[in-house]
Amino acid sequence: MIVRMWEATVAPGRYDEAVGWVRRELVKKALFTEGCMAAEILVHEGNPASVVLLTRWDVAPVFEEGPPEDLFLRARAQHLQTLRPDIT
Repeated sequence: MIVRMWEATVAPGRYDEAVGWVRRELVKKALFTEGCMAAEILVHEGNPASVVLLTRWDVAPVFEEGPPEDLFLRARAQHLQTLRPDIT
């Protein structure tokens, strides 16, 4: 399984708009893309606020997003592969 972690620092005063954009655009796009098995949004309302979208895939994700520059100060994505823990 591949976990895609998209994270962004929210521009000051734009938290509600930024989370709304992630829900409307990124989650919808991911869930309607073949291979996406799940999506989860994590938020931090502190200063600075941030939002993380974790999506789980059975194949490598094929889409890229271009977030609105005015909603986020910084955004990046990483593809992480899950490993089974070796507990011996």
